[in-house]
Order: sequence, then C-alpha cells, then structure tokens
Amino acid sequence: MSINENLEKKFGAKLAYVRKLKKLSQMKLADKVDMNFNYIGQIERGEANVTIKTMKILADALEVEMRELFDFTF
Repeated sequence: MSINENLEKKFGAKLAYVRKLKKLSQMKLADKVDMNFNYIGQIERGEANVTIKTMKILADALEVEMRELFDFTF
C-alpha cells in the first residue's frame, strides 16, 4: 500500500466516523453536498482521490473544521 493510499484510507475512515457521529447516512450526506452517494462510499473506503475543494464542501456539510477530518486519532 502506498503512502497516498494510506492517507486516503485514513481520511475516508475519519469522514465516515464524523458522518456517523452526526447521524447522517451516506445518502443524506450526498444529498447535502449534491454528490452521488456512491462517491461518498468511495471516499470513505479510500478509493477516491478527493480534491481540497471537495474536502471543504464535506467539512462544511458536517459542520466541522476541515482540519478535524485530518485528525486521525479517533
């Protein structure tokens, strides 16, 4: 596994963790950010290379600071 894949998996796991804390399904989060719920699943599994813009959109939808999605100590 490359360093980038590991980072993508950690980011995805944190996104899923925060999403569940906020009691949102992938479908509800996808609706909030106007994205396909399959894409949310790909991000959470570390299969998608997410842009900074998309990270900001997701953080805003989850009402967290973007940096919180990079705190992998959860």
